Amino acid sequence: KMAEVNDMFDDITKEQAYYKPKEKKDITLLTEGDYLCHITSVTTKTLDVQGKYKARLYTYTVEVAEENKDKDYYFTEIDGSKKHTKGEPYIGKKFYGKLWRFLEPAEGDDFESNSTGNNNYLRFCETIGVDCPKETKSIDGQDVEVQILPSLTPDDMLGRPITAFVALGKPWVDKEGKKRQYYECKFCKKWAEGKKKTIKSGGTDDIPF
Repeated sequence: KMAEVNDMFDDITKEQAYYKPKEKKDITLLTEGDYLCHITSVTTKTLDVQGKYKARLYTYTVEVAEENKDKDYYFTEIDGSKKHTKGEPYIGKKFYGKLWRFLEPAEGDDFESNSTGNNNYLRFCETIGVDCPKETKSIDGQDVEVQILPSLTPDDMLGRPITAFVALGKPWVDKEGKKRQYYECKFCKKWAEGKKKTIKSGGTDDIPF
């Protein structure tokens, strides 16, 4: 019997096992800056704003394009040191952005105009190449030159090449009470050499066509 037990232990000790530590992967952290992107999804809805305005809110996603690989970035390591990277590790990263189009009240509406709040919307239209013609309108008895802002649909935005300025958004607290903060697309600028990309789906809105 004892011989059998010894044999069993001999067999067990023949089984080889070893520990190999995991290779540490270099993590390229996100950083503030300009990223070459395409708009890949859009949702839109109308909302009451601050109890006195009405606006259409566009929530969109941009995805970092292949052409971004040659750009230069400097990100901050966890230990606080600065590190250089080319833009390749960021290809495929997605960021959310928001765009407001404040609506003009028609006769009988109980909300106010906030046309001066549409500067970001005007700049966005110009960025993606949508025309905003100038017209003279009579406002409060005075002739004022205004720019007519088209109502963009998701199809107008999807696949458009843009340069996204990305930075940290406002911190917020999740359900577990943890503080969260994400990088987001603050605004879009022109990407002059960018080509429109075909996006198969990704646009939804509540406009009844």
